[in-house]
Amino acid sequence: MEIPVVFLGGQYNHLIVRALKELGVSSRLVMPRITLEDLRGADGLVMGGGPYSVNDGMGRFGGLPEIIERAEFPVLGICLSHQLIGKLLGGEVVKGRKPEYGRTVIRVLEEDEILSGVGKEFTAWASHNDEVRRTGNERFSVLADSEYCGVEALRAHGRPLYGVQFHPEVAETPKGKDVLRNFIGICRR
Repeated sequence: MEIPVVFLGGQYNHLIVRALKELGVSSRLVMPRITLEDLRGADGLVMGGGPYSVNDGMGRFGGLPEIIERAEFPVLGICLSHQLIGKLLGGEVVKGRKPEYGRTVIRVLEEDEILSGVGKEFTAWASHNDEVRRTGNERFSVLADSEYCGVEALRAHGRPLYGVQFHPEVAETPKGKDVLRNFIGICRR
C-alpha cells in the first residue's frame, strides 16, 4: 500500500510520512506540482500543512486543486490543505476569531469513518490563523469543531475526501494515530 504526502512547506510534513510508515504504509514526500497521472497506482494521498494562506492565490498549490476535484482515491488534507479542500468545496477561508496554537479540545459532531473510535472529545495540536467557515452552499459535512474553530474536520459529500484542521501526525495529538489508521483503512477498501 502506498500513500504519498504532499509537502506544502509545513514543519510537520515529514512527521506525516513517518507516522504512515510506522502504521505499515509505504510513503514519501511529493511536491504540489504532482498530477493525477503521477499518482496512478497510489492507494490514497495525504496533503500536509504549510505557512501560506489559500487566500493568497492558488499558484503555490500546483496540481492539488485538480486532484481535490477529480481524485477517485481517498484524500486527507491536514491544516493548510484542509483549508484548501474547504475552499474548493464551497466554504470560505477566513481569519479565525482566535488563532489556535497549541493544544485544543476537538469536539466530534459526527463520528464518520475518519473519526471512528476517537471519542466525543479529544485533545489535539493546532497551529493556524485561518479557518474554514460554512457558506450555506458548501459540498461538505462538518465532522468536528472546537471552541474557536467551527470546522475542525470535514468530509466531502459522496466522496472519500477529508480534511482536519488539527495535526494528527504529532505526539501532542494522542488520538492522531487513530485518525491516520482510519484513513489507511479507508484507502484499503
